[in-house]
Amino acid sequence: MMKKTEVQIVTPLERFWHEQNQKLIANPGFLNSFGNLYDDTLYFLKGDSYKTALDFSVFDLEHIRIEGIAKLKLDGATYDLTLKEYAKLVVINNITLQNVRSAINTYSMMINICAFLNNDNSEALCAENIEAFHVSFLTQSVTPKGWFTRLSPASFNSTYNSFNFVDVRNTLHALGVYGGIAQQLTNRQVLATLDTACRSIMGVSRSEYAKGGSFNALTLEMGQYYADHLKRVYEKNYLFSFVSQCAIHRLDEHIGFKDGSKPCKVIAETILGTFTPSVSKNHKPNKDDNIHKYFKSALLSEYKKSFDKVESLKEEHISEVVRELGLQLRFDSVEVVRVLMLQRYYDFGALKSPDAVWLGYLQSIDKTEVESENLQNSTADDVYEKMSIVIKKHKLTNAAFFSSLNKWAQGLVVENKCVTYINIKSALNRVNDAMTTLMVAYLGYRKSEFGFPLSAINVEHNVDILDSAHVPFRFKLKWFVPKTNGTTKINREITSQCYQLAAQLNEVHQAPDGAPCLYADVRSTVSTSDKSGLYIDLKVKSNWANFVAYYQPFVDANELQRISGLPHATLSCSEKDKLVQLSEQYDLNSARVQHLLAASKEVRAAFKRLQCTTFCGDKGQKRFKASLIEYQNIGIITNKNHLDVVNRYLSDETRQWLRSGQANLDKKSMLDITSELTSDVRYPTPHAFRHIWAESVLVRYQGDVGAVISHQFCHLDNSFFMAYLRDKEVKHLMQSARMRILNNIVDILLREPQKIGDEFVGGFSRFVKKVVRHTQVVTDDDMQSLRNRIVGRVISIQPSRFATCLPREGGEARAKCAELGDINPQNAKPEFCLGCTNAIITTGNIRGIWATVQPFVKECLNEDIMGFMIESHLPMLRSAHKRIQELTHIGHQDSVDKVLSFIEKAITSIENKVITEKGLYE
Repeated sequence: MMKKTEVQIVTPLERFWHEQNQKLIANPGFLNSFGNLYDDTLYFLKGDSYKTALDFSVFDLEHIRIEGIAKLKLDGATYDLTLKEYAKLVVINNITLQNVRSAINTYSMMINICAFLNNDNSEALCAENIEAFHVSFLTQSVTPKGWFTRLSPASFNSTYNSFNFVDVRNTLHALGVYGGIAQQLTNRQVLATLDTACRSIMGVSRSEYAKGGSFNALTLEMGQYYADHLKRVYEKNYLFSFVSQCAIHRLDEHIGFKDGSKPCKVIAETILGTFTPSVSKNHKPNKDDNIHKYFKSALLSEYKKSFDKVESLKEEHISEVVRELGLQLRFDSVEVVRVLMLQRYYDFGALKSPDAVWLGYLQSIDKTEVESENLQNSTADDVYEKMSIVIKKHKLTNAAFFSSLNKWAQGLVVENKCVTYINIKSALNRVNDAMTTLMVAYLGYRKSEFGFPLSAINVEHNVDILDSAHVPFRFKLKWFVPKTNGTTKINREITSQCYQLAAQLNEVHQAPDGAPCLYADVRSTVSTSDKSGLYIDLKVKSNWANFVAYYQPFVDANELQRISGLPHATLSCSEKDKLVQLSEQYDLNSARVQHLLAASKEVRAAFKRLQCTTFCGDKGQKRFKASLIEYQNIGIITNKNHLDVVNRYLSDETRQWLRSGQANLDKKSMLDITSELTSDVRYPTPHAFRHIWAESVLVRYQGDVGAVISHQFCHLDNSFFMAYLRDKEVKHLMQSARMRILNNIVDILLREPQKIGDEFVGGFSRFVKKVVRHTQVVTDDDMQSLRNRIVGRVISIQPSRFATCLPREGGEARAKCAELGDINPQNAKPEFCLGCTNAIITTGNIRGIWATVQPFVKECLNEDIMGFMIESHLPMLRSAHKRIQELTHIGHQDSVDKVLSFIEKAITSIENKVITEKGLYE
């Protein structure tokens, strides 16, 4: 299509373009004073006085351009259309006189369609790839700079509602334009596949997506931050929370009371340490004094009864015992110690005694652990003794207990100006909710699947010879999966850590037989087991406000940034000490701290909007509604926070509607306003944790990822993951997860290239460093563009405990596992991966490397084994030694030095044996 100033119609093709140009000019929303159809940029009126430019030259960009996408048939002749011409025809013929905004939406949709077809090596959207397009569009956006992961899916109204694939195709067919959208594609196929994609990506139906609202995903990084916060809440507060709740229950059984009654005030003051005994003339205690005395005695009694059980199952104490045993570099040691502690304090019908469990573990590590002889004479009682010594250091005297309890309770309700029993009870419930939410995060189940009682978890003896030594028991949860299995109970395995949380929550709630163990409702018991979604929704979000305000890394990173920005001479002594302390923990220029600062800023800004919705309770929305009514009546809002939210986050149309005099703020209207406010806000939902679980498996699980997720999520068909069959949810989860994980890995390498070679090693790290060295990167946009180009070359992601494989297009034949030019990541082993061009190895892989090579090291140090029998281990041992030595920024340096020395001894032993044996045969 050539640009023309004076149109001379000679051919049918020229007549066609002239008519299309006249159609465009006739639209009142098109600004023909700035050009016409023959220009690369078309201008449209946006609102009353603003213009917006649609630059069609983007369709010539490498990641969008497609050759031969469409043809035009006129008067028996066929003409090839360029992608730019085709895109213009779609935009021109998909706008109306009443709504030129659809031009912008159609233009954006066409960019995404063309980029998808380019990436998919397809010529048109068809029944076979339309669902893949939906997944791509809902999770990723395309700009002139490349592909980007969406924070949340674009709204339905500004995308699909403005672009009906079948109608667009049929309109173009009427003009004689064919291509881009297949003739066989039906509206039913488009809607059905969109519904499937919406359910898998957002956990909602297509109709719910069309209604609008926030369909956010926390993403793995934010989900990890939140889960870390929840674990901190659990580890820090569970003991005192459990003691307080047990004591309250005992008092209720003793005297009986209701919320709001006088004993509640005594309970609150006793826990806070503010109770003052009454002074009577005869110096006899009154009723409140007696309640205080009984409750204080119950608190101390519960503390002494529960201390050993709770503290022995704390992660930090288990890890300390593992270090005392010299097993800190093993993956399985924490699991074995936890199981021993569970056996001691919870009667789950174990078929193996603690001694049998410990003996089986010792026998397994004798074959692999280099210094296992130090443990061979130990027993389970020795492990229990070490734990007793560890926790004894933390046990408090009577006076210290009450002092610590009071200080702890005051910190728990520090945000409340006037502390009441309700405040304390709410704070205690938040601790329980943190534990329940951890279960949601650890399992990744749908919210409808958490109504199980503790009795639904059965413990079986592990008969699998491969892992029975360090996983002596299998915890099987037999419960309903309503969505896919209806009323049939399904067996699914959970971890010992999940059993621990379930058992502890069951004790907290003192659940009756058959009642849910993860939550409780005083109004009902067993009947709530089929309504877990209602409770899980509430519990998952109950700690979010606390997370936003008090997550320690957020607080530390912001404080470090504040202090670092002040002149050093103006700092107080405490600020200088704080600066030194925080600088040792955090590197302000690192990607990790920059992510912390960005995440903190994002969630804190977004939380202002959430406070105006029912996310933070009905009261918050009622206050916001009152401000909206004030805005309706007098045009101003006295609440500054609400005014800021209205001005920044409500559209012009909504504000005009509010001031029109015809606005009715009924329930439907408030739902619409809430949807508008939260359209791009991240907050926790059970379905968000489902995505996080899948992403975690993607980067951590070694083996058949599809099978393990299918089992965990209890799908109908295990083969669908690779075969693209019936239930495609996991395929979509993994597709979106893969892009986020790859983006995150490459982003860290790009932003912290100085760490490549000491914290990040391997061929892929060197490849990124080389790209950075040869590329001029100035702005953040340049960085994102470079990241997208690198990620675009990555074929897949395959984790193992000693490396992560990121093969690149064009480099398949250079992979160490390649056979006949094709990579075989299923053949991963240290001698391949540790020196491979596709591998990235981090400090987190050190334990995995050592766990893998340790049996070979032990074999090499055996004097009775001939050198020729173990000479083949040399490449693996040398590669392992080199990589561990390169990873300089690591903790437990003494342990790592010991590992290196053992590998060196093994290498020397092989070399000496080979030399000696060579002399024997010369």
